[in-house]
Amino acid sequence: MTLGLFIRDAVDDDHDALHGLIASAFGRDDEAQLMRTLWSEHAVEIELVAETGGVVVGYCAFTPISCKPDLDGLLLGLGPLAVAPEHQRQGVGAALVEKGLQHCRSRNARLIAVLGDPDYYARFGFEPAAKRKMTWAGFDAGDAFRVIAREDDAFGRVTPNEIRTIHYHNAFDMVS
Repeated sequence: MTLGLFIRDAVDDDHDALHGLIASAFGRDDEAQLMRTLWSEHAVEIELVAETGGVVVGYCAFTPISCKPDLDGLLLGLGPLAVAPEHQRQGVGAALVEKGLQHCRSRNARLIAVLGDPDYYARFGFEPAAKRKMTWAGFDAGDAFRVIAREDDAFGRVTPNEIRTIHYHNAFDMVS
């Protein structure tokens, strides 16, 4: 992990800097525009920034998701996770994910979903969504669509042939 890394909750005053950071991290503007939409619609549950030397170098968001058949409780999607290119591969993203998952657990999140590199997210406890009989609405992401699900009876309440479909905020449709 980067020395001197400080992780804190994001505040509205961070949004302009985060827009640039997210665009830079992804090499395009889609995810940054996604966040502008989510911020304007107050559709972000948890958001963290990583700073080093007083400069924001990373960002992680968790947004509300839903699923059918329904699950009660707090359901969240992780993403985007963005780290400034010059700070990538130094543990910044991992530190943000770990801290974000701590926040999710403290809020008793029942389900956390992510779309991303299976090997990267497996180390945080994410498993293939298909293993939990879940899929992302309208998109076959294979093992890249992963979840952490709290163990309880509700996950066994789907019929043998039934699959839960996860729905993200419609702003995610704009990201290609």
